[in-house]
Amino acid sequence: MKTKLVVILLGLIFFSGGCSHSIVPNPLPADIVMTQKSLSLVSAGNSFTFNLLNKIPNSQGHNVMVSPLSISLAFSMALNGADGTTKSAIIEALGLKGLSVDEINQIYSDLITALKKADPNVVMNIANSIWIRKAYPVLESFIAVNKTYFNARVQSLDFDQSALSTINGWVNENTNGKIPRILDQISANEIMFLINAIYFYGKWEVQFEKANTQSGPFTPGSGSTANVPYMKIKENYGYTEQSGYRAMKMPYGRGKFGMVMLLPDIGKSADQLMSQLDPTVWANLKSALAIKNKVDVWLPRFKFSWESDLNDILSSLGMTVAFSPNEANFSKINATDQLYITKVKHKTYIDVNEEGTEAAAVTSIGIGVTSVGPSGAEFHATRPFLFFITEEDTGAILFAGKVENPLLEN
Repeated sequence: MKTKLVVILLGLIFFSGGCSHSIVPNPLPADIVMTQKSLSLVSAGNSFTFNLLNKIPNSQGHNVMVSPLSISLAFSMALNGADGTTKSAIIEALGLKGLSVDEINQIYSDLITALKKADPNVVMNIANSIWIRKAYPVLESFIAVNKTYFNARVQSLDFDQSALSTINGWVNENTNGKIPRILDQISANEIMFLINAIYFYGKWEVQFEKANTQSGPFTPGSGSTANVPYMKIKENYGYTEQSGYRAMKMPYGRGKFGMVMLLPDIGKSADQLMSQLDPTVWANLKSALAIKNKVDVWLPRFKFSWESDLNDILSSLGMTVAFSPNEANFSKINATDQLYITKVKHKTYIDVNEEGTEAAAVTSIGIGVTSVGPSGAEFHATRPFLFFITEEDTGAILFAGKVENPLLEN
């Protein structure tokens, strides 16, 4: 059975007056016909989102944001070099069990194409790259498949200080300056980096009036109240009250993209609410948000960046073998050397204000060698809350995060 929908992948959302004048919205929207396996990939990606957020350590009291799409795209490139139990472990950790690598490649290729045409009023870019230590032999089949399906830029460099400048320059360019660097150093045993960057710029379908923004108290998880700027509006939005929380969805552009926000009831933390989310709860919530109500919205302006090494988190999700110098199998990159993943770095950025949303995400995978509601409803986000940036037709989650304190920028 085929279902008609437009899909999105994201890792970077760029927004507001800081947007480069050289970036223009894509002209015409276009739908894409997705197979049932394509839909299962989207569902798996959403499940991966909840698993990932719940594994982030020491997040209490801190703002958090991830791009499951960016992580999945980077690992999908790596999958083309993996074999044996390493390949199986990556597929299972990403929730893609039941799909072959060839199917994953084709589905993501289709999704990337569709995302660029999803909404003419939303700008979006997805970029992939592979950086190889000069003179290190890499199988041509690995290069070819990632160029074909992920349109990856592939370049060999002397892995010295100039290589850091080149790679970080690519990251800076493809995040429009929001994430200026991903690598701080290159280890002697690292022979490759696979990097994904996603960019999105969207204005609210109905923008907040700046004149209506007023300061008011926000109570972080720590309990000490702070004054923050609240953007205020009364408008028809998807709204629902569920057990333990209320939820609202605000659309961008033509309505293909939106931000879903979940506000826990007083006495319940955002972390507790996150632990209850799963694909079934999410599907039911999406249906409930289809009903619109006039909502009195108080939404704090917030802007922050987040970064983390994901080795331990991904290992806890079942990917341990990929990080093992003695057990990892990336023989489809190089058939003779023992390769493994040295580190996975993930950086995100988001800025939410009266006009819309700007966000960015970058994922870098280092490869090393062992040798070598009702009328009058309210959504007053005056305490920690969760947010998800999604695509309407597929329900795919592009970004997900938690705002513990809108005044914290890091």
